[in-house]
Amino acid sequence: MKPNNFPSSVGEVLERLFNKLSLDKKLKEVNALKLWEEVTGEKISQHSFPLFVRKGNLFVRVDNSGWLTQLTYLKCEIISELNKRLGGESIKNIYFRLGEVKKKRKGEIKAAKVKIDLEKGELARIKENLKGVKNKSFQPVLSRILIKDKKIKKERPHEP
Repeated sequence: MKPNNFPSSVGEVLERLFNKLSLDKKLKEVNALKLWEEVTGEKISQHSFPLFVRKGNLFVRVDNSGWLTQLTYLKCEIISELNKRLGGESIKNIYFRLGEVKKKRKGEIKAAKVKIDLEKGELARIKENLKGVKNKSFQPVLSRILIKDKKIKKERPHEP
């Protein structure tokens, strides 16, 4: 794909934009969290919970040392399966930490999430970053994506 060739397809433009803003990487990280239960199975996911991904490292909370040891032995297989489903090498390592894991019950309805608002400065930075997007119809869509990403990062628990 040659940069600045006109006419460019919408797909090529979006691909360049996603790569420039690293949105494709962020989407894969979010998908890794969503795939945890599917990849590990119901039994393991009852004793573990994926917290966040930072620089290709997945951080997972585990409820007891027995499961932590077992998951440590399964780490390479889990990484391999996650990357296979995500396409590429998105997850490089998994770090397990002991902590409370809330048990899911069958038929349990998820609790409503607390609404997270961004500060004016954060919104201003997002708006500033979007000034370089020449197609004005993409700006609102990209703005919603970046705002959602920022809110997700704020609501995730941070580990020391």
